[in-house]
Amino acid sequence: MRVVRTEDGSLRVGRSLPGRGAWLCAGAPACFELAVRRKAFERAFKAPVGAGATESLRANLTERARIDGRDM
Repeated sequence: MRVVRTEDGSLRVGRSLPGRGAWLCAGAPACFELAVRRKAFERAFKAPVGAGATESLRANLTERARIDGRDM
């Protein structure tokens, strides 16, 4: 899935959203956690990413997984 950093610094998931994107394994919580731990989002966006933005994205991905019937 494609993650984009918006102008306000939040992270959103969307294949066609404008701006620099970072690709993340869909439905793989370990992939997300590894990206956060390695600061991969900051490198991909070439901008700082706050803890609140990653927590919000984690909640969004967890909700998506719940709706799709997968565990996150």
